[in-house]
Amino acid sequence: VLATALACARTPPPTETASTPSATEQMASTEALAAPQRSAAPTPTPAPYVHFVDAGETLDYIANNLGCTAEQIIEASNLDNPHALQIGQRLLLPKLDLPTGPSTPLIPDSEFVYGPAYVHFDTEAFCAARPGYLNQYEELVDGKVLTGPQIVELIARRYSVGPRVLLAMIEFQSGWVDNPSPVGLALEHPLGATAEGQATLLYQLAWAADRMNKGYYDWKGRGREIIQLLEGKRAQYDSAINAGTAAVQYFLAYNATWEEWETISGEGPNSFLATYQGLFGDPFQRDQGPPVPADLEQPDLVLPWETGLTWYYTGGPHGGWNDGSAWAAVDFITSEELGCQVSAQWTVAAASGVVTRSEDGVVVIDLDGDGHEETGWNLFYMHVAAQDRVPAGTFVEQGQRIGHPSCEGGYSTATHLHFARKYNGEWIPADGPCPLVLSGWRAHASVPYEGTMTRGEEVRTACECREDEINGLRAD
Repeated sequence: VLATALACARTPPPTETASTPSATEQMASTEALAAPQRSAAPTPTPAPYVHFVDAGETLDYIANNLGCTAEQIIEASNLDNPHALQIGQRLLLPKLDLPTGPSTPLIPDSEFVYGPAYVHFDTEAFCAARPGYLNQYEELVDGKVLTGPQIVELIARRYSVGPRVLLAMIEFQSGWVDNPSPVGLALEHPLGATAEGQATLLYQLAWAADRMNKGYYDWKGRGREIIQLLEGKRAQYDSAINAGTAAVQYFLAYNATWEEWETISGEGPNSFLATYQGLFGDPFQRDQGPPVPADLEQPDLVLPWETGLTWYYTGGPHGGWNDGSAWAAVDFITSEELGCQVSAQWTVAAASGVVTRSEDGVVVIDLDGDGHEETGWNLFYMHVAAQDRVPAGTFVEQGQRIGHPSCEGGYSTATHLHFARKYNGEWIPADGPCPLVLSGWRAHASVPYEGTMTRGEEVRTACECREDEINGLRAD
């Protein structure tokens, strides 16, 4: 059994239904938010756009949804075969006259990602000092009972989204941080995902974090997104905003009319920013500048398995954690036919560093040695079995054994290794300005889970196969 394109840390997106409440209904469910004031949309401004193909989308569907024609997309994207779209494919769109969204800065990038700004932030201690329902909440997660604040911290770590951002969004949407007795939708769906089966805090937060990540990384590296609002309305981001602001705006657009979105994305008393300031003060007072410097260079990394062995490249660049994050991860399988059994082979440290996390299928190696996952380079391994897994706090040398590939952690249909990089809390695209290079093999992306790795004139192509000359990579 081979690791497939679905065999990674992915959470199915919520299903929208006719019963999904509007943003106004969500705000009415908590006393903390008043109904937004209405205002007219601004004058449309022509701008170029891109669209990434989602599962089930056809060219006609995309065109109808975005207010253009299929022929215009074919011409703008120079499509040779418009009937063979791929999930994640980047389409260029014709210039559309769309209103421009709010320009109010909401969150600096260094505050949005779980980076250096959070080294001394204690999620549980902060929540313990607040009177809200979040402190009363408990949920069974992976066989363990977790409190509300512990679930916030768990999702913040998994998605690398700042916990202050998550807490502010919970408070803005439902009042759970300061209101001890939320009712109705605020109690049942604290982040606004209302389809059946989505009432748990874990799911609500995971959905919200992934959606905000999508806004952040689309703005930073995958091209400008068109914002979809209720009533068929569409808008474009203001070109002056930053990625952190785009992340929050993108999330707030879910189930909002233009007037509601303009209000809650602004700086008035009914805005997200007002809620954030009420909990944590001015977020820009903690701004530490761009998390990733323009001249970032990757340290020397080796293929993460033992010398002399050949593993196989089955997943090209895709989300570091779930689909919304940067396409930071690549997948490999061993030479064994395992199904979901634990591999007898070892994954190893691609570089020397301190293990900061070793739990639930995850191993994180901090390369700057300060013991903080929030700072500097960190290597992220997923699906590492509990059996023989290196404990947190261990210093490992490059090439040292850290555990066995498995199906543990996240979502996996077959034993494999999911490998990604973060810098200052930001997921680093495998095929970006600072590309992933392992033992001289450089990653290249096309659409999620597809792509190649090249070293000189050698090329290996991600596929669901074990063919030495196609996707085999031998650790020298």
